[in-house]
Amino acid sequence: MGSPSPTSAVSSPRTDAELAHTYRGVPSEDRLTPHPTLVSWLAHHARTRGGAPFLTTVADDGELTTLSYGEADRLSRRLARWLRAELRVAPGRTVALAPVNDPASIVAVLGVLRAGCPLLLLGPQDPADRRRQQAGAVRAQLVLRPPSVSAEAVPEAVVLPDPRSLAEPDDAAADSVLPPDQDALFFATSGSTAASKLVAQSHYNAAVNAEALGRHHGLRPGDRLLGCLPVHHVNGLHFTVLGVLAAGAHVLLANGFDPLRYPRLLQRFRPRIASVVPSVLEALLETWRTPELPPGFGYFVSAAAPLTTRTARAVRDRFGARVLQGYGLTETVNFSTTLPADLSDDTYRRLMLDTDVPTIGTALFGNEVAVLTPEGERAAPGQTGEICVRGHNVMSRYEANPAATDEAFAGGWFHTQDLGMEVADPDRAEPFIVVTGRRKNIAKVGGETVSLDEMDRVLRAVPRVRDAACAALPHRFLGEEIVAAVVPAPGGGPPDVLPALAAAFRPGVLPRRVELFDAIPRTRTGKVLRRELADRLAATARDGATGPPHPAPAPSPPSPRSAP
Repeated sequence: MGSPSPTSAVSSPRTDAELAHTYRGVPSEDRLTPHPTLVSWLAHHARTRGGAPFLTTVADDGELTTLSYGEADRLSRRLARWLRAELRVAPGRTVALAPVNDPASIVAVLGVLRAGCPLLLLGPQDPADRRRQQAGAVRAQLVLRPPSVSAEAVPEAVVLPDPRSLAEPDDAAADSVLPPDQDALFFATSGSTAASKLVAQSHYNAAVNAEALGRHHGLRPGDRLLGCLPVHHVNGLHFTVLGVLAAGAHVLLANGFDPLRYPRLLQRFRPRIASVVPSVLEALLETWRTPELPPGFGYFVSAAAPLTTRTARAVRDRFGARVLQGYGLTETVNFSTTLPADLSDDTYRRLMLDTDVPTIGTALFGNEVAVLTPEGERAAPGQTGEICVRGHNVMSRYEANPAATDEAFAGGWFHTQDLGMEVADPDRAEPFIVVTGRRKNIAKVGGETVSLDEMDRVLRAVPRVRDAACAALPHRFLGEEIVAAVVPAPGGGPPDVLPALAAAFRPGVLPRRVELFDAIPRTRTGKVLRRELADRLAATARDGATGPPHPAPAPSPPSPRSAP
């Protein structure tokens, strides 16, 4: 792994964007990793250890398929040639992909990047309008889908061919030259709305995140990681797949989470690390009656939704394992912080088990994390402020949204809009971060980020709805659930809001209840009093539902197929 270059003298003041992309004074032009793109990491491992396993996937019938580093390299080269020669996609043109957790999707990710094309990740279950808006926003030349995604699900997509049937490229034209600062990946900031901002991540952003993961978890060739999170989300792709790739390790990528099959995968694959979200741990605690982790298992890494002390304690007591909580956003390429793996038992207990809110850990290599006051000063330990990030992993920009980009980078930091505080521990020099709340109106349902503002707008556009707003309430398995409050227009019966919601949002994040209100609590300037609304909706649940005759259906038991 590489090391940072010495800091160069700064001859002129840096802009906010330039400061937001520095790491301890080191500008992003001074590379922190020997391979500043993931494609170069793949080529390196293919040359040095081509027969080693890179990716194993498990089908519904339990059949395993394994790709070596050499096979992934060769097949992605063939797919890149197919894009250029058969579909006439020039380097620099954006391609969209609706992937699932299978080999065809992973080879497609690598092949598109290898062709020099930025890649937009789409959710195969997203509403069609949302996919079209996102593809249009980045001017995608075409949409691809693996054969396992039906034409009915994504009718606008071109089906991926079997790369084994494709021609081998000429060596001279096998790869496009990939500038590290070129756009590599586009992700939507919100997993459920068409109006979400699109984050542009460069090849170098992804490589630095992978470098940080390798350093933090000590990933090395021969290590095994079990993942079940969907690869169209940032966590599922960057941690489970790309972080493992850069380290030359081996990932078992399940096609989703099944609480009955998951323990068998643990025993069969024997990973050192398992990537999960809190709802996975909750489901395992409910269903795994005789838990026994395999020899050599290290820990679970949990992210995407807040982890409770109760869950961390239960995993430690029943499974005999630690949970390392991580934190990050799409804008910071997955992980900004993670709990260190080498904490003593006493320190782990103080920070994770004997506390009201478990810590999200310390800053990873390549980025700095600070808690800032409204004046832009660093908050004192224990003082609440906004969690801000700067480093080589911070996104390039919000695509076609310079105003939002400038606002996010104000003062030379990326502003997460999450509130937190620094906590000092006597056994560690670096501060630990604890998340205490959020400034932005979002919910995290089963690990998926949902914009409450966008859901409000959809509800208010429904005929016979005079006013509406949503709130997020705590939920044991989902982390949070969304409940909607609707004020009907005078006359007529309760408005039917479900069709509009179902057209804009995935089934797993729809409101679990729709309650009828006389008025939405608002400030004098018209802003929703979200906390008061949540309190009233929680009280309604305790006192008995009074909603319309056709309330929104409750989601089935949580599945991280929809978690970032």
